Amino acid sequence: MKILAKFDIKKIQYMNIFEKVVGIKAKSCFIYNSIIIFIVPKNLVTKAIGKKAANMAKLNLKLNRKVKIVASPTSQADLGNFINVIIFPHKYRKLSLTNNELIIFSASREKAALIGRGKTRLKELADVLNRFFDIKKVIIK
Repeated sequence: MKILAKFDIKKIQYMNIFEKVVGIKAKSCFIYNSIIIFIVPKNLVTKAIGKKAANMAKLNLKLNRKVKIVASPTSQADLGNFINVIIFPHKYRKLSLTNNELIIFSASREKAALIGRGKTRLKELADVLNRFFDIKKVIIK
């Protein structure tokens, strides 16, 4: 698993606010589909979310954006679950990974939503997967 620190000032501010509200230091943070996604260690996800999702509600109000908290992937085995959480509520049927190229097979209704206007969501997903799993190319079929 590969994690490169690529933070701008805004993301550092998001991570500082996250730490103040939740009391846990986030490993990373990125934006997908205008949702701020924080990566925390697997054993701290429930604490980060809080009782009755109280921490998530506080973060949504403070940041004025929708927030997700995701467990840090530890190996390639976590790839499917990681993608599921990020692209939710959209779904895919199957994944195929060969030579650092990921093919996501989706239902015809979901394909446009996963790609996004001007391929924005596809580019965001490709950047995230490159950062965490060293996947160079993402194709949606």
